[in-house]
Amino acid sequence: MVGGVKLGVPAINVAQKGFTSVINLSKHFELSGAQLAVLNRGLNFIPTKGSDADNIRNQTRSDIQQYHRRLKLAVYFEKKPPSIRRPFTGKSQWVPPGGHLPQAVSSTVEEDIRFFDTSFNIGWVRDNLSVEEFEALFALGKNDSIVIKPADKGSAVVILDRDQYLWEGYRQLNNSTYYSKLDKPIYMDTVPLVEQILRSLYHNKFINHKQLCYLMGDADPRPRIFYMLPKIHKDPSSWSKPHEIPPGRPIVSDCSSETYHTAEFIDFFLNPLSTRHDSYIKDTYDFVNKVRRLHVPADSLLFTIDVDSLYTNIDIAEGLQTTTNIFRKYPDDTRPDSHILQLLEINLTRNDFVFNGEFFLQIKGTAMGKKFAPAYANIFMAEWEEAALASCPKKPLHYFRFLDDIWGVWPHSREEFEGFLTVLNTHNPSITIKSTCSTSSVDFLDTTTFKGPEFPSTSRLDIKVFFKETDTHTLLHKSSFHPRHTYAGLVKSQLLRFDRICTRPVDFQAAVRVLFSALSTRGYSRSFLRKALRTFRETKPVAVGPRLPFVTTYSPSAVRLVREIKTNFSNMINSAPLLNGFSIIAAFRKNKNLQDITPSAVSP
Repeated sequence: MVGGVKLGVPAINVAQKGFTSVINLSKHFELSGAQLAVLNRGLNFIPTKGSDADNIRNQTRSDIQQYHRRLKLAVYFEKKPPSIRRPFTGKSQWVPPGGHLPQAVSSTVEEDIRFFDTSFNIGWVRDNLSVEEFEALFALGKNDSIVIKPADKGSAVVILDRDQYLWEGYRQLNNSTYYSKLDKPIYMDTVPLVEQILRSLYHNKFINHKQLCYLMGDADPRPRIFYMLPKIHKDPSSWSKPHEIPPGRPIVSDCSSETYHTAEFIDFFLNPLSTRHDSYIKDTYDFVNKVRRLHVPADSLLFTIDVDSLYTNIDIAEGLQTTTNIFRKYPDDTRPDSHILQLLEINLTRNDFVFNGEFFLQIKGTAMGKKFAPAYANIFMAEWEEAALASCPKKPLHYFRFLDDIWGVWPHSREEFEGFLTVLNTHNPSITIKSTCSTSSVDFLDTTTFKGPEFPSTSRLDIKVFFKETDTHTLLHKSSFHPRHTYAGLVKSQLLRFDRICTRPVDFQAAVRVLFSALSTRGYSRSFLRKALRTFRETKPVAVGPRLPFVTTYSPSAVRLVREIKTNFSNMINSAPLLNGFSIIAAFRKNKNLQDITPSAVSP
């Protein structure tokens, strides 16, 4: 027993139950045993044969050049006052001239390059899949009749026939309340509209020329792409096709679009305003800290409320008016309100995208994928709840909200709670809510809040970790091609999360047993898990000075290269009075994982 957790008796004997995290809903495709074994490792699993040696070598050479640029900049500006980088500017490529740097820097650069040229060999890496499994993975990657997606919640891998995926996509896109079909895309016609507003911002001195260039984005923008994540956590009888095709969470990838950078500009101003309401919750830990301080009446109800499809149900005109209202509520002369509202309107009304080679336009709501979407939805909900709660004859004693998820304490009767829900449900036709309530416990985010054994004497709620029934705990497989420290860090982060959430040791221990039971089927040894549990609280925070990052793609050769670069850096600062207190930190870029290799999306 370690930390009160008995490791010899797993909470769930996953292996004996034939555990799989793969949900195959295809009518025509049957997984082979090898394919199932591969996908069971999870879509974040990285096979060792992910990239060829030439690509890795060329990328690493570029990574060293970027590190050397950071090194030179740090030395060049070490004695100069720090400057604050303005937002909405691209990365500078300027490098200090060699004549303005100490010889020790040039010597260090030469040593790094000499090691790379003479000793950086990709070499042989032990395969982490069998020959049969590599062949199975190759076959999956070539199969264009299926789509493989991560589940919307619960970390399962879901397989659908391509036709099933398309059917669900068109089911959503043919809803004329939210989308309309386009004969041709309009995003290129949007470019001059955006440019006009940005040039007005520039002429009015809200942005400088560098910011103007950045916000204009790519000269050749790409179309947005619509895709979905299967909501298998929903009751199968309520699926789009019951027990056959689950509903999909719609997401529109906005990366590199003609409005991608203006969405970032909008979010810069909306995000600080989106937190200025009494019900605001930043994250799970913020929620836990707030709940721990509450005193709750003995006979009160605990409740949660979920807003149905919030992002897509916000009426555009109402959303723009809500944003206008919060600008008026919190005036700021340095904020270009009219320009932000114009850009916001363009982002909302000209959000065209491609699906299966066809173009559509979103005509209601905003899409998940827009950078400002969470802040925009939060601002809308803050105004909605303020007005809705004001019209309720009876109100919650405590009320917190994380975007579209609400938690509260109801000190009145159950009948009056039903009346409260009716008022909320009828306040705005765009907002539909579902709720749960209980005299003892409710699940909210990744927690369960409940009246524990000490509640009668303390009036305080207890909290524990909540696992959804569909959660397959598909954490990173131990044989994935990742740096060795990743696995210990992953387990430690989960243990720290449990420790911060759980108010009772027994609930922490139960959560650990669930986690370790799942990890034991994913290559984590019992001794490794024992050590992780024994030491997860031992790391003490230490003062960290400025760091220079060396970012490169992971491989055993890259680890040796990092070691050499750190040695050369130490030799430099020991031989010359440079960069006192600085250190090198390695950040490894991942190789291609299963999600990158398998047919995980329908191409445009």
